[in-house]
Amino acid sequence: MSVNINFILNDEKITCEENPSTVLLDFIRSRKLTGTKEGCKEGDCGACTVLSGEIDQANNEVNYSAVNSCLIPIQNVNNKHIVTIEGLNLPGKELNPIQQEFVNEGASQCGFCTPGFIVSLTGYFLNKGILNSDNVIDSLDGNICRCTGHNSIIRAAEKISGKFDFSIHSNGTRYKFLYENKIIPEYFLNINNKLSELKKITKKRYEPETKYFVSGGTDLFVQKPDEMLNSDITFLYNDSSLKGINVIEKVCIVGSLTTVTEMLESEIINGVFPDIKNFAALFGSTPIRNSATLGGNINNASPIGDMTAMFLALDSNVILSDSKNRRTIPLRNYYISYKTTVRKADEFMECLNFNIPDGNYFINFEKVSKRTYLDIASVNSAILIFTEKDRIIEVNISAGGVAPVPLYLTETCKFLKGKEINKDNISLALDITQTEISPISDARGSADYKRMLLNGLIKTHFIKLFPDLLSEGDDL
Repeated sequence: MSVNINFILNDEKITCEENPSTVLLDFIRSRKLTGTKEGCKEGDCGACTVLSGEIDQANNEVNYSAVNSCLIPIQNVNNKHIVTIEGLNLPGKELNPIQQEFVNEGASQCGFCTPGFIVSLTGYFLNKGILNSDNVIDSLDGNICRCTGHNSIIRAAEKISGKFDFSIHSNGTRYKFLYENKIIPEYFLNINNKLSELKKITKKRYEPETKYFVSGGTDLFVQKPDEMLNSDITFLYNDSSLKGINVIEKVCIVGSLTTVTEMLESEIINGVFPDIKNFAALFGSTPIRNSATLGGNINNASPIGDMTAMFLALDSNVILSDSKNRRTIPLRNYYISYKTTVRKADEFMECLNFNIPDGNYFINFEKVSKRTYLDIASVNSAILIFTEKDRIIEVNISAGGVAPVPLYLTETCKFLKGKEINKDNISLALDITQTEISPISDARGSADYKRMLLNGLIKTHFIKLFPDLLSEGDDL
């Protein structure tokens, strides 16, 4: 099976017929662009990092993000600008300022990982967000170096970030500024026009008779790469109707193809959950967040999905469609067994919605994993709680990693409703929680350990949110 693919690779227009499940990394290397490396092929090491740019319809500008090419199906790069390390080189043998700083600081030894670091840093400078020394280090959270110990890389990143005052340039003038300072080649300045022309010739996406719906694919291409190549798949990633975050009559609607990064940067979501940046730090790396979608995370049906835990606490609903009819399912009722949802074979997730909290409410997310960052949870939990004085008016608590499916702790929430926030009531609630869960022992911990972890996370919710009423020393 092959489909028509049109995109720009560095400064070259690509028109080809390819299996839509061919990962971008394999295609790039088949074009003799071998600076992009295959390391882990799981989105962990960053050696395969490339930039993905597409036109933002809101401002008609090209926005770039760093992504793992080992997990991107080529179908998802239609109408985009893909940039490899070769596409960042200046004419001749002159090093650009980022490359030169890596040389100055001895930030490259074997060199295998270096292209990924250079690409990620360039993506940081191209980004329209706030640029500072903290963010420049965060932009490298998806890249691993096994030689240098990272200190020389951090020095190089901080020095190049401090050399230019990028903050005075909006996205409309930033590319010209970056070109004038030799951080990007000149051809970047005309990419918007090239993408606009390309979009006119791109054919309608392939629609197989048997539909397997895939959005981001950041887990599927790790778990089942060969099966993906041999399946008839409908890729939803480029369907703009399934993207975006909007509010209608105090209901927040999040399109299923909205990426994790887009959610974390959304003013709407940040208004609901002001502590979202701490949540973001626990959710994968920057390249993964740039590719992973809400629909993929929810429908992956992992019992330890971080995004699922948060939206369970928001008491969200999933809207399903078969392109003709729509139906709404409460997220708390969406999962019926391990890795299984109520979604039918011919349905896809259109969006998710939740009522925007109002009044005196608090939200918190907690997670325990073997590594603090870039790891899958052993147990996670989120809470949305409404209070009046010291009394709980309404509460939603989720729990992941303690059952075959992500859990909404129904009985625990029923018990806490109307109760005062004190150590006795929390202790009684935790006893009820233990009757609702059924953890198993696995690589992430024993069943008893997971029971203890969940109790600890729920205690943490209350101690963190209500420090005047509870403390770490309370015997809950």
